[in-house]
Amino acid sequence: MAFDGFLCIAVAAELNEWAGARVDKLHFGSVTSLYLSLYLQGSRTNLIISASASNPVVALSGADLLRPEQPTGLCMLFRKHLINSRLVSVTCVKNERIIKFEFDSADDMGYVNKRYIYAEMMGKYSNIVLCNEENRILGASSVADITASVRQVMAGMPYEPPPGQDKTELALAVSKKELFLALLERNREKRADNFLVSTFFSFSPLVAREVVFRTFGRTDCVVYEIDGERFFAELEKLNSIIENKRFTPVYLRSKDGEGIEYSFFPITQYDSAAVCEEKSSFSELLTGFYQKKSDNASLKQYAADIMRVVNSATARLRKKIALQKGELEECRKRDIYKKEGDLITANLYRLKQSDTVAVVYDYESEKEIRLALDTRLSPAKNAQNRYKKYTKLKHAEVVLCEQIKKAEDEIDYLESVNDFIMRSSSVAELGEIRRELADTGYIAKKSDGKKQKKHPQKPLSYTTSSGLSVRAGRNNRDNDALTASADKLDIWFHIKGFHGSHVILYTNGEEPSAEDYTEAARIAAYHSEKRGSENVGVDYTQVKHLKKPNGSPPGFITYDKYWTAFVDATMPEINDK
Repeated sequence: MAFDGFLCIAVAAELNEWAGARVDKLHFGSVTSLYLSLYLQGSRTNLIISASASNPVVALSGADLLRPEQPTGLCMLFRKHLINSRLVSVTCVKNERIIKFEFDSADDMGYVNKRYIYAEMMGKYSNIVLCNEENRILGASSVADITASVRQVMAGMPYEPPPGQDKTELALAVSKKELFLALLERNREKRADNFLVSTFFSFSPLVAREVVFRTFGRTDCVVYEIDGERFFAELEKLNSIIENKRFTPVYLRSKDGEGIEYSFFPITQYDSAAVCEEKSSFSELLTGFYQKKSDNASLKQYAADIMRVVNSATARLRKKIALQKGELEECRKRDIYKKEGDLITANLYRLKQSDTVAVVYDYESEKEIRLALDTRLSPAKNAQNRYKKYTKLKHAEVVLCEQIKKAEDEIDYLESVNDFIMRSSSVAELGEIRRELADTGYIAKKSDGKKQKKHPQKPLSYTTSSGLSVRAGRNNRDNDALTASADKLDIWFHIKGFHGSHVILYTNGEEPSAEDYTEAARIAAYHSEKRGSENVGVDYTQVKHLKKPNGSPPGFITYDKYWTAFVDATMPEINDK
């Protein structure tokens, strides 16, 4: 989804309708996201300028935007120059993916000075640059110092756009047909869409393919096989849209609602594979994409942060288990000490305290063996020391086995948390998991000096084809709560041998149908780490057969009377609430 040069022209034209607006507030949501609150003739809006490498955007939004409590130095710099300033104009820098904002800003003495923001929408090279009336840089979201090989972006230096490209303006080409046909001839071996992208300013691959598709009905045409006259006529239509600013904000989505592309004119190349929807404005179009991508990025980052804690704890436990298993091997040598104690005891009658070695006969191996003795102790004391080592190692083996089992259970719990993290679809769900980890001591609790009311999300709810209620836990605490609150005759489901949600089929005291059992089992399989698999086992039993051991981790239960169903781990076609 490219923010191409033509889209920059369209967006700048729309934003210019807010010329004359006053900048009321300003803050940075992140290093690369600038938000300005604009006020014009009784109306307010928020101008979003994001220079995110993966999600650059410039748009207006009426929604309240989250802001950090502590403004950064860059934020304070922008406020100094732009708070209470007037937006004079919004334009697109010629042949560039750069939107220029011009402001009138009064200094402390009341003198009005020009200030400029250059929003560079160029993928990983995106930037937000603030300049003074002489077009010298005051600050930028991304700084390139004297070591930069292409251009320098530093305070005090004159602002220069990125180095120009050796391309032709579309308006020039359509004004001179012979020039266009000559360019075609020069690039006859190229694909037609690649020819447009590499020859003319402002084309994105999407727009180039669309022009080719509208002309020839397909997108893979090579220049030497196409009709240059028809191609020229289609480009004239595109240029007319640009020159007359007859833009149409369009949003392309797949049939399942997933966003595919956006553009400034209708896109037809996907035929029935995508739905093309018109939006009321480019701001509505872009903020929708921006918010969704920002939410996805926040979700991924939040999940990664929690997963890092879980993985670190898991690695620490695995290391601990490896060391304990090494100690356990030593404990299993304890019988040697008992045997040596027995042999020394059996030969006490012929051993003296001054003996450094006891030469004794081992009836098991039928050989004489030599046992070292501590001359500071009597032979009997030497035997007792060996018995003590035997007893100590025997006790240590019991303790180590318990600790290893406890650590393995802890790893199993953390792996279940990882599964819930992987299946979380919202920041709220991840927040519940984080609170669970904080309550169990794996992660620090947030402390802001105020007690915040907790509003945990409700479990996932479904209704079977026959109308029975089914609920699935979103996390381990949910799992515990569902099991604890269910009636003893309700049916509990869980993926067999893997991590997943606890699922309760509420029977209302009646025997569910076979279809109810199957649908609930599929829900349990779907809400597990085997999601999408075929023919997976799902255990089920009445709630009265479940036991929650004292001191066990969240979500842990035991059961011994159960049945197993084999189903596909896909959601049945039932209602969810």
